[in-house]
Amino acid sequence: MAPFRAVITTSLIGLAGFSAFPVNAQDIGLPPNTRPGACHIRHTAPALIETVTEQVLVKPEKRKVDKQTGQSIIISPAIYRTETVQKIIRARHETWVEIICAKDLTVVFIQTLQRALAARGNYRGAITGVMDESTKRAVRKVQKSQGINSSEVTQTLAESYGLVIHRVFR
Repeated sequence: MAPFRAVITTSLIGLAGFSAFPVNAQDIGLPPNTRPGACHIRHTAPALIETVTEQVLVKPEKRKVDKQTGQSIIISPAIYRTETVQKIIRARHETWVEIICAKDLTVVFIQTLQRALAARGNYRGAITGVMDESTKRAVRKVQKSQGINSSEVTQTLAESYGLVIHRVFR
């Protein structure tokens, strides 16, 4: 579903310049500093939940001292109950992530991406220039480790691999 959303988003932003169809990036939920002509997908980061299980003492053990040996003897064992508590460490949240637009996913770009993935040990397929399933799996694997579970090539990934430079440094 993410690629479909990206196409819709691109279309809305692309049409924003036409007076017959005025759309601001903020009107569709994009951040205010969105680059004109940039493509985005909506990313939902799942909640991070911690589950803690504890044994809680309900009734302590009972002991008595054996008069003949002087040793402590357990008359009745302790009774515990198991309590499990879940705490939300980080709430679920949605954000927009800038991706490489479909028109920019050329054969040369994808070949370069495949080489970059292979050089880092994330891709073992042929350098075809086609965004096939093995390339998408490799992209998803890399981005998932960065918190983005998507096979769309994000701007951040492309920049970190040296494939594109779009940000202006001051």
